[in-house]
Amino acid sequence: MDFTFFNQLMLILALSAITLAFFKRFQMPESLGYLFVGIILGPTTSGLIQQDFDIALLAEIGVVFLLFTLGLEFSMKTIMAMKKEVFGLGGLQVLVTGVGIFGILTFFNFPFLASLICASALALSSTAIVSKELTQSNEIRSRQGQLAIGVLLFQDISAVIFLIMIPALINGGSESIAIASSLGFALFEGIVFVVVMLSIGKWMLPAVFHEVAKARSEELFVLMALVVALMAAWLSHALELSMALGGFVAGMMMGESHYKHQVEADIRPFRDVLLGLFFVSVGLILDTAVLQEFWKEVLLGTIALIAFKFLVTYTLARTMGETKNISLRASLSLAQGGEFCFALVALASQYGENGGNLTSVVLAVTILSMVIAPILIRKSDRIVKLVKFDKSEDKVNRVKEEEVRKQTAHMHHHTLICGYGRVGQTIARFLTKEDKTYVAIDDDPLHVHEAGLAGEPVFYGDCRKLELLLAVGLERADQVVICIDRPENAIKIVTAIRESCQSTPILVRTRDDSQSDALKRAGATVVIPEVLESSLVIVKHALLMLGLNPLHVRQRVNEARTQGYEILNGFYPGMSDYLLEGANQTHRHAVTVHKSSKVCGQTIDLFDLKGTDVSIVEIRRDNMILQPQKGMKLFSGDIVVLTGSSNDISHIEKYFD
Repeated sequence: MDFTFFNQLMLILALSAITLAFFKRFQMPESLGYLFVGIILGPTTSGLIQQDFDIALLAEIGVVFLLFTLGLEFSMKTIMAMKKEVFGLGGLQVLVTGVGIFGILTFFNFPFLASLICASALALSSTAIVSKELTQSNEIRSRQGQLAIGVLLFQDISAVIFLIMIPALINGGSESIAIASSLGFALFEGIVFVVVMLSIGKWMLPAVFHEVAKARSEELFVLMALVVALMAAWLSHALELSMALGGFVAGMMMGESHYKHQVEADIRPFRDVLLGLFFVSVGLILDTAVLQEFWKEVLLGTIALIAFKFLVTYTLARTMGETKNISLRASLSLAQGGEFCFALVALASQYGENGGNLTSVVLAVTILSMVIAPILIRKSDRIVKLVKFDKSEDKVNRVKEEEVRKQTAHMHHHTLICGYGRVGQTIARFLTKEDKTYVAIDDDPLHVHEAGLAGEPVFYGDCRKLELLLAVGLERADQVVICIDRPENAIKIVTAIRESCQSTPILVRTRDDSQSDALKRAGATVVIPEVLESSLVIVKHALLMLGLNPLHVRQRVNEARTQGYEILNGFYPGMSDYLLEGANQTHRHAVTVHKSSKVCGQTIDLFDLKGTDVSIVEIRRDNMILQPQKGMKLFSGDIVVLTGSSNDISHIEKYFD
C-alpha cells in the first residue's frame, strides 16, 4: 500500500493515542510509548513507514521545543546556589562516565567517532523521568533530590556542548588537525552565538513582549513565542550549528523575563506533540533485526550501564562527603540513559554518522534502562533499608532531632503545624495575634530560611517521620494542623501521629473532599476541604445579597458543615473534569426511572450500595426535591441523583436498565 505523508502521519498519531492510553494506565513514561510506536511501524518491523518518511523535520522541531523549555528553567541563580552539586558532582559524573564508556567501546575496537558519540550520549540521564519521580515521591527538595537535580543541570549544559561538538567532529574529517580546527571554530562560533542572542534577549526581547502583552491577544503571544524559538533555531542552523542549540538559547533569552511561565504554558502543547514525533522517529531507526541478533548484548549492556553509572555517582558522592544512604539514593536516581541520547544519535545520523549496529544496541540499552529507572527510584527506600550499611546517618538524624528538641522544650499546649505554605503561615499569624504558641515543620528550605530570618519557630524536615514530630513536642501539643497539598502524605502523617497520640485533635486541610473519608479513617478529627469551604463563603454572601435573614443563612451554612459538607459532595462533571480527574473522582450523576426499569415500583432499599462509594443525594419528582428515606418507592419519571465515582455509579446504573 502506498502511504502518503498525511496517511503516515495519521497512522502515527492514531497508534500513539492508543499506545499512550495503555502506557498511562500502567504509569509508564509517555516517551517510551512513542518509541514503541516507532518500533512497531518501522521498516524492520511492520514496514508500514520507511526511513525516508518526512517526519525528520517535525521531529527536529520537537527537540527544539524540548531544549527551549529546558532553557526557560536554566537559571544562573539556581546554578550558582548549587555550584558544588552542579559543577562538582555533575561535572565529574559526566567526565568519568563518558571517559569510562568511551574506553570500553574503543577496547572492543568500535570506531573512534561512533564510540565518542555513544559515550557522550550514554553519560546523560533522563531529566524527565528523574524530576517526575522525585516530585511524585516528595523528594525533590531532599538532599538526594538536590544531588540528582544538580547533576542533571550539568548534564543539560553538557548536552548543549555535545550539540555543538558532534557536527564539528563529523565534518572535521579523519585528520586530527582538521578535527581540532573544526571543533575549535564550532565552539567559538557557538559561544559568539550564545552571547549575542543572550544580549538580544536581555535588551530587546522584554520590550517586544511588553508590547505584545499590551495587545492582550493570546494568539499573538503564542505566535511570538513560537517565532522566537524557531527564529533562534533557524539562525543556529544557518551557522551550521544544531537547531536544538538555538532552541536552548531562545529559552535562556526568555528565562529571565516576567513572561517565562506564560510562555512555557503556551508552548507546551506544541512541544509535547512534536517531541512525541521525535521519539517515534527514533523508534523508526531502531533495527529490530539487530536486536534479535544481539539481544544478549542489549541485556548485558543495560545491566552494565546501570551498574557503571551507579558506581561512578556513588563513589563521587561519597568522595564529596555525602552519607552512604544519600549517595545510594542519588545514584539509583541517575543510573539510566536519557532523552538526549536519542537526540545526539539522531543528530549524528543527520550528518551521515549512523554507527551501524552499535547505534541500535545503544538505543535499545537506553530504552530498557529508562523502563527500569522508575522502579529503582520508587524502591530506593526499600533498597536502602535492605542494605542497612550506614548507621551513621541515623546518628546524624538523632543529633538534629535532639537540637530541635532542645529548642522546643519550653513549649507546652502549643499548635503543631505540618506544612508552612500559604495556609500554614496564615494560621500561624492568627495564632500569634491571639498570643497562642505554635511550632511548624516544612520540607521547603526556602520557607524555613525566610521564616527563620523573621524569628519564627519553623524547622526543616519530613512531617511523616514520627521521631521529628515527637522532637517538636507532639505529645505536649494541644492540636495538630496539617496543611500540605498531597493527601497521601497527609494520611501518612495522621497515621504516624496516631501511633503515639490517640487523643490529640488533628485538623487536616485538603483541596477537595476526595480523601476525606480516608483521612478520617486514619484518625483525623476534622477535615476541611478548602474548595468546599470557599464555596460556603460564596454561598453565604450570595444568600445575604438576596436579602435573606442573616441568622437563617448562618444556620444553613453551619448545617452544611455539621453534616460533613454532604450538600456539596460531588458535582456534575464537564469534559475537562473527566480528562483531568479520571474514573475515581467523586461527582454527581442523575438517572431517570423508566417504566421498564428494575427499580420502578420498588423501594430504594433494592439498591446494593455496599462495597461502593455511591450514595443517593435526592429524588426529584413532579418539580419537587425529596430526601431519600428507607422504604421510599420509586415511580416512572422520578429522577434519582447519585454521587460517587464513575466506576461505582456505572455499577448502580444497571438497576435503571
